[in-house]
Amino acid sequence: MVRVVNGPSSSARLSGPAIFADPLVRQLLDSRLVAVLATHDPGGVIHAMPMWFAVDDEAVWLATGSRSRKVANLGRDPRATLVVHDSRSGFEVCGVSIAGRVEVLSGEAAGGSVELVHRRYVATAAEGNRLVREFLDSDDVALRFRPESAWTWDERGSAGADELRAIGGALPLLPTTPRA
Repeated sequence: MVRVVNGPSSSARLSGPAIFADPLVRQLLDSRLVAVLATHDPGGVIHAMPMWFAVDDEAVWLATGSRSRKVANLGRDPRATLVVHDSRSGFEVCGVSIAGRVEVLSGEAAGGSVELVHRRYVATAAEGNRLVREFLDSDDVALRFRPESAWTWDERGSAGADELRAIGGALPLLPTTPRA
């Protein structure tokens, strides 16, 4: 008897304009998710940080503070990797890992892009709150991430995901709770 094993589907490798043209990449970038930006520390250690982002036709934009470790890292080495994923219980996982280069913009050159990112995650009415505004104002730098290559993965439609969903076998992911 031959047993068929339904393993993970293969990843797709993308480069250049095919990155933003890929339907899964567009779905992920158009969703309000949190990305992880990985930069290179001077000693070669990877520094990975979760970040808000926004997208235009050529780049992924991120907002941060000029005194951040990632900005210092990018000043020495503009190479970075950005991971955006939408992972749920079981095999309900999909995502993209994008390698590229980052340009750091500050001052007036950063303003519109920083606001573009903030508007995606914070309601306009909340921006008038003093504490919210102070937090948002700490983002004085825009990072223009230009993709060069990418790997995608999508297990949501795999036979294993279908089966795990059908039998209710996926244990739920457990989020942390907000701190008081």
